Formats: sequence, C-alpha cells, structure tokens
Amino acid sequence: MCRLYICFIGMFMLFGCRNEDPFPKPKSFLRVEFPAHEYKPFEDSCNFRFEISKLAKVISKPSGGQEECFKNIVYPQYRASLYCTYVTLDTNLFEYTEYSRKLAYEHTIKASGIEELNLKNESNNVYGTSFEIRGDVACNYLFYLTDSNSNYFAGSLYFETVPNYDSLQPVLDYVIEDVEHMINTFEWK
Repeated sequence: MCRLYICFIGMFMLFGCRNEDPFPKPKSFLRVEFPAHEYKPFEDSCNFRFEISKLAKVISKPSGGQEECFKNIVYPQYRASLYCTYVTLDTNLFEYTEYSRKLAYEHTIKASGIEELNLKNESNNVYGTSFEIRGDVACNYLFYLTDSNSNYFAGSLYFETVPNYDSLQPVLDYVIEDVEHMINTFEWK
C-alpha cells in the first residue's frame, strides 16, 4: 500500500507539475466544401454580356433610364453580392475611373494590402482595373471595365457579415475566381 502511494505521488510530480502556462484553443471555423466552377451565359437588354456562375442569381435594379442596367449578382449560399453599375459615357471616363480608384483606396485604413491589376482584352475592346483588398474591410474586391469611349461597367463585392478576412478567405477566393471569369468573358454589344 505504501509503495502504491509513493508511486502515485511520484507519477503526479512527474506528469502533473509542468511549467507551461495554459492557453485557450483558437476559435475554429467550419470547412466549406465548394462545388466545381460551372458557368452560364448572361445577356439581357443591356449593352453587355458575360458568363456567370451557375450558383449566382442576377437581380436587376430598375429605376428608370440607364439605371435599368444596374445588376446585383448574388450568391445566396455564401451571403455575397456583386453590386454592378453600368453607365453610358460622355466625356466623363476619368471621373468614373477615379471614383472607382478612390472607393478602393478608402479601405487603406483597415486593409493590409491592395493589389491593383490592369485588365485588357483587346479582341473584345474591354479595358479596366481590378482591386483586390486584403484585410478586414467591407469590400474585398472591386473592378471597373470600359471601352474607353462610351461604356463603363463597375462591380464591388460585399459579404453580408462582419468582415473577418481569415474566415472569409476560402469563400472570397472561390467567388473572386467566378468574378474574374466574368471579367474575362465580358463583351460589349
């Protein structure tokens, strides 16, 4: 009995008394399984056409005039929306492109980085810029496209959740791949 007691005390001292400070485990997030990317053509009465994900729904925002070409491309299962704007240009291309650039760089305060990429598809006469904004910001991706003459199309990607870049990253990457496919297939009519 005494040996058992001494053995128990010895084991307790050997394994029970460590000098490590305890720390809580980090929060974990559910793994999201994504389907393969599949696309379908989108075209209506507006002056453009492109391919969008089969998971997305296009919602028109009519309010008269050219604003009938304002679109929301919604991913209901990911609570994400790409808010799209189309305007016919007069001599105000610089005004619109600078507005998009300003909108992207307003996130500088919270962003950990902004990657700006020039877009060019000469065969479809489509030119523009995309902005991928990293960090806990409201809008992680935005872009504009133009023919440099009479058409301007812009989009901003938002999630209906509190910005948490680390937890949104897998969904963000998946949706951005779809948006970039849309940009690469974009054509003016």
